[in-house]
Amino acid sequence: MTVAITPDTTNNALTNTGISMPSAHGEEDVEAGLLAIMRKYLKSPDAAWTAQTTMEEAQVDSLDLVEIVFEIEERFGVEINFNANSRPVSEMNFGDVVQMIHASLASKARAA
Repeated sequence: MTVAITPDTTNNALTNTGISMPSAHGEEDVEAGLLAIMRKYLKSPDAAWTAQTTMEEAQVDSLDLVEIVFEIEERFGVEINFNANSRPVSEMNFGDVVQMIHASLASKARAA
């Protein structure tokens, strides 16, 4: 999966210019929601991020990622199964986070 994340010069926000997957969360799609959250933590928001961009490349540290997970849980109404000790945060990428959200949304839908 390749999702290019580039700056939107019309409103200085990050936009997803790649694939779009509707979520069970209504009209908001997962990638756009994640980008809205991530925008607060990116040290270089003008870079062209992809799904393969690691948290290390984006300069997102483990504390940032924990805060991001809390915001994701609140925004999407899901519980993310995230353990910062199971895999180095520096090796995680944006695609991994999107997959965690989709997995949590699917689990929530099955439980409903």
